[in-house]
Amino acid sequence: MNGEQATAHVLSKLSELGIDHMLVGAFSSNAYGVPRATKDADIVVEFKDVSVAEFCSHLDSGFSLDRQMMLEGFTGSTRNVVTHVESGFDIELFRLGKDSHHQERFARKQRHIILELDVETWIPTVEDVIIQKLRWARRKDQDDIVNVLSVSGDSLDWNYVRHWTDQHGTTELLEQLKGEAL
Repeated sequence: MNGEQATAHVLSKLSELGIDHMLVGAFSSNAYGVPRATKDADIVVEFKDVSVAEFCSHLDSGFSLDRQMMLEGFTGSTRNVVTHVESGFDIELFRLGKDSHHQERFARKQRHIILELDVETWIPTVEDVIIQKLRWARRKDQDDIVNVLSVSGDSLDWNYVRHWTDQHGTTELLEQLKGEAL
């Protein structure tokens, strides 16, 4: 099993167990832009009746859970890392946090076929991918935004995007990246 297959397996188990989730990060931006390789997968989860350890007990034996929770600074959510041991591929499980954009992007999620994983799963809207990646503002996230804008820019709900970029203070960065996408 490689990293993509491991990710598909985790997504399948989340669905089987009725755990609400959404694939984010590079896989979600790849769905709307120019695909790039990634070293990990990021999934937002809403564990209600099942703990992360309980969920991981349903995965194949080739997965290990780092029980140490880490805090994600922008949204205040916590995350656990599940590693597919054979491939060394990490799958980060971010708990749905209280951050208002985090909540709204989760509520707006859409079903989408992810070609690299050969699965249909929940991902954020194209607008929410851009908004979240602007918050991270790492160079690879900025490159993802440029790629998404180059492919999907004409179809965006710009009022929605501007609402959140104004709140997050990322409007200037968005305008700069829009210039790079031309």
